[in-house]
Amino acid sequence: MDQARFEQMVARLERESDASPRSYQLKVAALALLGFLILALIVGVAGFGLVLLAGIAVATLLTGGKALILLFKLGKLLLVLAIPLWLLVRSASQALFTRLPPPQGLELRRAEAPALFAAMDGMRRGMKGPRFHHVLVTDEMNAAVVQRPLFGLFGFPRNYLILGLPLLEALSAEEALAVVAHEYGHLAGSHSRFAAYIYRLRHSWGTIQAVAQQWQGWTGRPLQRIVGWYAPYFNAYTFVLARANEYQADAASAELVGAGVAASALKRVNISASQYDAFVESTLTTIRDLPAPPADLSAQWAARALQAPPAERAEQWLRRALERESQASDTHPVLRERLRALTGHAVSASELPAPVAASAALAWLGSGVAGLRETLQRQWHERVAQPWAQRHQELQTRLRRLEELEAMAEPDVDARIERLRLRIDLHPEIDHLPALVAFNAERPDTPLTLFLEGCVRLDQGDEGGIGVLERTIALDADATRPACEKIHAWLSQRADARAGAWADRWKERLAFEEDRSRQMHTLDLSHELRASGLGEAEIERAREVLRMGGEGVQRAFLARRVLPADPSIATYVLGLELTRWAAFRSKGPEIVKRLTDFEWPVHVFVCAMVDEHKALRTKLEALPGAQVVFR
Repeated sequence: MDQARFEQMVARLERESDASPRSYQLKVAALALLGFLILALIVGVAGFGLVLLAGIAVATLLTGGKALILLFKLGKLLLVLAIPLWLLVRSASQALFTRLPPPQGLELRRAEAPALFAAMDGMRRGMKGPRFHHVLVTDEMNAAVVQRPLFGLFGFPRNYLILGLPLLEALSAEEALAVVAHEYGHLAGSHSRFAAYIYRLRHSWGTIQAVAQQWQGWTGRPLQRIVGWYAPYFNAYTFVLARANEYQADAASAELVGAGVAASALKRVNISASQYDAFVESTLTTIRDLPAPPADLSAQWAARALQAPPAERAEQWLRRALERESQASDTHPVLRERLRALTGHAVSASELPAPVAASAALAWLGSGVAGLRETLQRQWHERVAQPWAQRHQELQTRLRRLEELEAMAEPDVDARIERLRLRIDLHPEIDHLPALVAFNAERPDTPLTLFLEGCVRLDQGDEGGIGVLERTIALDADATRPACEKIHAWLSQRADARAGAWADRWKERLAFEEDRSRQMHTLDLSHELRASGLGEAEIERAREVLRMGGEGVQRAFLARRVLPADPSIATYVLGLELTRWAAFRSKGPEIVKRLTDFEWPVHVFVCAMVDEHKALRTKLEALPGAQVVFR
């Protein structure tokens, strides 16, 4: 099912779910039951085949005499039939029963955070849900509830509450409880237990669909088609249910803490997430000057989180979140719809949450928060110390190179372009637009510097950057995707309706590049072949490679391939006719691998003209000048 059809189906199913939620849940339950029947069919067919083959083998053994000779002769055939059947049984069973890995984090005990556990106890009583078996603290800007059954989809579930310390540093205790209650709402109540189960089932069918792509043979292909038909439909139906359950979880949160607190928490999470991203980004800019990561990052964020950002900046972040449009891949409704459902009216970006007097981290974790900060800080430091140091050294090397370029009295064009790039990367605090404009006025057909100018203009809020990036694409089609990404991001931040067209353009270019890459790395005998047109130096290199690694090659032919996706791409095929002795010993793959490992001056697809490439010989022999004489 393609994306457009999926989006149309989701839109139709959402209307159906809104009209009759209970009836829709019954349909999803019936669809889930059909999925189990399909899995039973897969395991049953494969299991029956294995039993049948085993029965044939046992019956043959019991007859003795000549039957044993027959069994010996048929043993390879039985093995070939049994292996795919066994793989089908194993993959289907793994999808159902393999346990997911447990969530990772610092585990909290009740004695270490009595206020937190008291809040969780109150939430559990109020929402009548299951207990938490583990409470984990992480260094992520997030909170989540995870249910991990004992055996894949089945068994006694273990419930995990995961609290991101950076998020707790930014929220009040009431807001943090609203966030956790939303996640807990997916477990509490009969409809939510069903939703949680469907969520896990969605994950399992995603795994089965991926595994099914590898099924081959007389048993695998029919079952692969069944899975390929069912999985997209199940995904679409359960996608709608997952999105609807987000509203139910919000309502459960509001029932516990109040709609006002729940709405404030939603707004604060979005503002604080942007604030945290800006904090991390500013920290990463220090890599150029600091050889090691900061040793107090957690404490820095704790202090920053309680300082309300400037109202103008907070409104900008909240407006961006409120204006975000829903995408077909979003199981969560957009923020403005969730807030409307909670408050009953449209929320403005100027309606900022009140400042936080005391963080949930302090209220829930008390004096233990300092130790958690230190532990998470140490773990983060250990993770990033090596890549930080490597990046620091790279930037220092680039700074020295920039000093060399700055010292040049009369740099050539390439040196000037390199200098502009290094200035932009290493000194973002400087306005580089005048230098880029001057260079592009002098050399208006340089795609790289035009791209840099377009990006700088957009970063400065100048819509003229879109036109500059358009010119870049016209000069170099390979700039299409990065240019589209930049324009789409800039327009999306402003909720500009034109953003969608740039996303579509990016997708079209991606599809083209994937098709071109596929054609480059596979040999389609229906594609046109032409004389190579290579110079004597390239032909001599081909002779040299064949003399060094062409043992077992009788004749070789070199031609240019014309790719339907992009005829301008220079790609070639080297067809090898093997000696009889090499062909008899099936040395083709070994010879191809040996020749491919050499360095070629052009892109070459090397293949032995046997089996599926056998017809290539006729085409190459008919092409004048294609044979490469290397002996």
